[in-house]
Amino acid sequence: MESPKPYISILDTRTAPLKVLLVDDEPSTLQLVRKILQADGHEIYEAADGEEAIKTFERVRPDLTLLDVVIPKMDGLAVLQKIRKQDNICGVIMVSALSSEQLAVKSMLAGADDYVSKPFKLRTIRLNIRRVMDKVQLRRHNNILQQELIEKNAQLHDILNLYMSPTLAKKLLASPTMPKLGGERQQATILFMDFCNFSAFSHNLEPDIVVRILNEYLALVTTTIMENGGYLDKIMGDGFMAIFNAEEEAEQTSSIPSDHPTRAVYSAIQMHNRVARWNEKQESPLNMRVGIHTGEAVVGNIGTSEMMNYTAIGDAVNLAKRLEEVGEPGQILISENTYKLLDLDEFAVASTTIECVRSQLLKGQETAINIYSVTTSNQIP
Repeated sequence: MESPKPYISILDTRTAPLKVLLVDDEPSTLQLVRKILQADGHEIYEAADGEEAIKTFERVRPDLTLLDVVIPKMDGLAVLQKIRKQDNICGVIMVSALSSEQLAVKSMLAGADDYVSKPFKLRTIRLNIRRVMDKVQLRRHNNILQQELIEKNAQLHDILNLYMSPTLAKKLLASPTMPKLGGERQQATILFMDFCNFSAFSHNLEPDIVVRILNEYLALVTTTIMENGGYLDKIMGDGFMAIFNAEEEAEQTSSIPSDHPTRAVYSAIQMHNRVARWNEKQESPLNMRVGIHTGEAVVGNIGTSEMMNYTAIGDAVNLAKRLEEVGEPGQILISENTYKLLDLDEFAVASTTIECVRSQLLKGQETAINIYSVTTSNQIP
């Protein structure tokens, strides 16, 4: 018959001294176990009753506790429960002169790593300690891995939020399945913003200066999209595209108008005002123009299975872009579709004027459309 293979421990207690708490009210047992463990180089702490055991545990935070079941003031099971409320990693070996399977089961269910009956042999207690400390090492390693996972997940959230809408990032991470290509038809308000004559402005500047200036201006304007419940679709050079009423749009709050055309126009006014105030402090100010249109678009994942972009596709998008392109510096132009859907009461307090300025045939369109201009005499923050 083949002899059993020797137990191989991950932790060699001879080279890894432990802080060990001995809890027992029998001096002879304490003395015996103390000699065994001190001979192996461990640091020993003692307690003769349950209350002292809890105080010593909280002060020392031992790697291992050898805990007698029957001790004064508070029995071993009660001490074990209090230990486990504070520390799920440290090792705990229950020790008892009572030979009871029920007591052993209760100990294990309460969080003990092992149960040893008195009297025990020197070789037995050493082997049990090694086995329990292997468990402790595994728990410590798992705890480190879990903490690293939490930190990496938080980092992933932060990175995704830099490249896409926080609401979309949250939905993607929460989904049990990978995103798929496709979208749904829905009414959406599309907003395009562009800084006028930016190429000429940046012609005589160093590239790093151009990037710094552009980032400063974009920081002013892009935040208004999220503040008004929109989805920042993409930044394109010195401009961007935003969608209001996208599926991943942020939940509404009482401070945000409920209809997406009003929120888009409100956002454009905020952008205009912030840029105007910023320009007062700049030697070479930039002017922006905005185009807004409301219509049916397909909103969803567009691209390939290897590279997707959550965006909107359709004539509504093209028309909003054309409105932005025909605008003058500082202008906010909206289509008649958007105008008819506006909650005009939202703009009355801000002394905002929205009027039809012309009818024009835009590039790619078959018929002329009425174009409205948005101007305000008051500052929306």
